[in-house]
Amino acid sequence: MTLYNAYKKRKKNIDVDLEEYNKMKEADAEFYREASSLKYGKAPKISEDKIEKMVKELKNWEEKRHSFSRRRKFHEEKDIDSINDRNEHFNKKIGRAFGKYILEIKNNLERGTALPD
Repeated sequence: MTLYNAYKKRKKNIDVDLEEYNKMKEADAEFYREASSLKYGKAPKISEDKIEKMVKELKNWEEKRHSFSRRRKFHEEKDIDSINDRNEHFNKKIGRAFGKYILEIKNNLERGTALPD
């Protein structure tokens, strides 16, 4: 439903030239062609002003997209040490109390010195 609403919003900004549309339809006998047509993959020439309008719309969309920001739930650079959200919350609580010991144990496990011979 949200994609449809976004489509309706974008459609408001587009003006359709019915005269040009009808001219293009009359000029090409296979304007609405089937998949088996020999003209498959070929499109009529598009005017420069329409291309400019499309580029302008894409730039506006990109500007709007960059204007919104949200708080990220996690840091991408941080090491992942949890298997789900509950475990992540638990690890944070444990980390507050035993952080320095956990760090030492993690480093020993990574080096392979924590395991007995």
